[in-house]
Formats: sequence, C-alpha cells, structure tokens
Amino acid sequence: MKCNLKGLKSIRLTQWIVPGLFVTIVATQSPLDSLIKSGWDLVWHDEFNTSEINYNDWEHDMGTGAPTYQAYGESSAEFAPPGFPNDQYSIRWEGYIIPEFSSEYTMYTIADDGVRLWINDQLIIDKWIPQAPTEWSGKINLTAEEKYSLKIEYFEDSGGETFILGWSCDQLEKQLVPSNRLMTPKGESGLIGYYFANKSLDKTIGSLYEVRTDSVLNWVTGSGWGNNEHQYYTNNPKNIRIENGKLIIEAHQERYEGLNYTSSRIKTKNSWKYGRFEIKAKLPHGRGTWAAIWGLSTDWEYGGWPESGEIDIVEHVGFSEGDIVASVHNKNLAGNLYQSKQQASLEVPDACSQFHIYVLEWDADVIRVTVDEKLIFDYPNIKQGWQTWPFDKRFHMLMNIAIGGNWGGMQGIDESIFPTKMEVEYFRVYQK
Repeated sequence: MKCNLKGLKSIRLTQWIVPGLFVTIVATQSPLDSLIKSGWDLVWHDEFNTSEINYNDWEHDMGTGAPTYQAYGESSAEFAPPGFPNDQYSIRWEGYIIPEFSSEYTMYTIADDGVRLWINDQLIIDKWIPQAPTEWSGKINLTAEEKYSLKIEYFEDSGGETFILGWSCDQLEKQLVPSNRLMTPKGESGLIGYYFANKSLDKTIGSLYEVRTDSVLNWVTGSGWGNNEHQYYTNNPKNIRIENGKLIIEAHQERYEGLNYTSSRIKTKNSWKYGRFEIKAKLPHGRGTWAAIWGLSTDWEYGGWPESGEIDIVEHVGFSEGDIVASVHNKNLAGNLYQSKQQASLEVPDACSQFHIYVLEWDADVIRVTVDEKLIFDYPNIKQGWQTWPFDKRFHMLMNIAIGGNWGGMQGIDESIFPTKMEVEYFRVYQK
C-alpha cells in the first residue's frame, strides 16, 4: 500500500511484511527535513499565524522617503490645491519681503523642479530646469524694514514636489522666511500664489487655475524613496495586516498627506550575513504597481546606496505581469540594470493569482535566486573588491508595494486596479 501527505517529499521503501509478500511503503520527508539534512538550520521565521504582526521582528518605513531640511523647520506634505494635477503645473508667487536687519542677505530656494526668484526686479536665482530637490542661493543687500517687491516662479515636472524659501545674513542663521516678513499686495501676511495647470505659467492653457494666499513657502512631498513613486507608506491596518494566516500588504487609491495612494513597506529587525531566504508569496496585479521582496545593507559600511549594495529577490511591475526580476546593485552598476550581468528574469504567468516560493541563496561566493526551484539569476563573486561585491556585510529584508515610479509607472497607473495586494504565507531564514 502507499501513503502520501501533501507537501512532503517521499522516499520509497520495500519491506518484507510476511514471507512471500512485499509491501511498498512511502515514507515522507518534509522540505524542512530535507534542508536540515543538507546542512541548513532554520534561524528565524514568521509563519504569520498570529492575529497581529509581530513587531518584535518587524518594523516599518513610513511616509514618502522625503528629505528633511532642519534649518527650515517642519515642511508640509500638502502642496498644490486639491484637485490640481500631481505633475506638469506651475506657480507664480507675488508680494513683498521686509528684512529685519540692514545687511547683505543670502536668499535660498530648495526646488524640485524649476525656480526663478526676483527682488525689486533683480534676478537673484535662475534655475528653470527639471531637477531633484536642490538648494540654490543668491546674494542681495537689503535695508531693515524696507518693503521690497518679491516674485518667485516655480514649475513641477514629475515625481515629488519640493519648494522652500529661506534666507540668512550676519544677524540671522539660515532659516525659513517667516510669514511676518512676507506681505501680499493687499497687506496680508504671506504671498499670493497663482497656480497654473501647465508648466508655462499660462492661464489660457488648461481649464484649472487657482489663486490662494500662502503664508510661508515650505513644502516637501517626497522624492518617492528615490524613485519618484506616488504612494505614502503607512502602518494602517488597511495597508498592512495579518489575515487568514497571511501577511497582507495592500495599496489603495486615496488622498493621504498630499499623495493619491497609500501602501506599506515592512522590514525585518534582524539582519543576516549569508543564508537561504525563503518566501512564499502571491504578488499584486495591476498596471502601476511595483512590488518587491529585497535586502539592504544594515550598517552601510561601504557608504550610502548603492555603495553598500542591494539584493532584489523579487521585483514585479504590474504592466509586465508574471515577469519576475532578480538583481543586485553595487557601486559598479546601479539603477537601470537591464541586459546587464547583474539582473535576470523568469516568466511566472500566474504569479499574481497563485502562491510561489521565492528563494535567495547567498554565501561568500555567489548570490542565487530561484522560484519554485527554477533558477532566475545568479551573480558570482569575481573577487574584484567591494565595488562589485559589497555583499560580505549584514543585510535586512524588506517587502513593499510601490505605486508608479521610474519603473512601475512607465506605462501609467490603472486607477481601476485598487485595492491591490501582496500576500505572504511565510518568510523563513536558514543558515549553514
């Protein structure tokens, strides 16, 4: 007779039961038993079989990944008026600036993207270009309590929005220009902002146009964790929870802290150098999603990203459903890895409808990624220094769904897909 148990590997044995009678027995061996016999020890795992996330093992990355500028105080994440486009718009602010001291002032702007600034019709800053959040400055002599005309023009191209207006002089450290030093043409504190639904400050192009008073100019809506993504990461149960024995990471279309989407990004509190990392997961569907299961350096001993490396076990963008991408980033090559030796992919057509087992095996000589025991990618250590192999330090693991971004948003965002989720049945770490 035969006896099989689902999910267990079988070993066929033939034994004498009574003289003249052979009985074939199938003994069973679990995948865990097989790994242990191969020299792997299970050193950490989460089977997601509790009612709540175990925050002894996990923590969140929250918000937008936006930079902070301490000299200017806390920035607002609400920038353009509600209903305005996220990208491709422009603003003109007009009014007066009233210095407190007689001195040579340095005027500062931090802008993402273009910026021009005039005081009494003198052009102080002129950087009318798409750019990452960048601080620019210019100098001008001002007299205390005099009223100077001020005009600022700004355009937003794409991605995160940043605009800050600051100043400094011999009597003032670098700081935000406060509302009581700005005056609208009507004598109110702040500046009048004219918002145009195009990049050319043209009221005749497009139907959206709005005028409002801005008391201070201090906004940072984020750089999308460096990828121009459109989500705000939260720890809200709507975005991340345990449900029916699975970790759920779910993205929603909703206005939150200045962005139009929410999602979640969770990471292990533990870190490991080398091991076998096994994740059973079902990936999110939908054009505009960018899901990842991946690793980052914990101690950043070789420097910031990408010097200290990144290991991508799974990257999946919704406009190319079922294309599972694995890769590594390092100082030698980072960012777009297409057709390089640091990236490969495998088609898994039902990756968004069925669970699959994704595995990273990482030691001193090679990084190897498989799905259901099929090889996606391997990257050998070619012994040419940390620039190509920063993978001899501790890494922690992350899981997230981004929305849009440089890769995930290449073909736009399908608004009909929400909510969309990634489900994780377990996450296991083995070491030899």
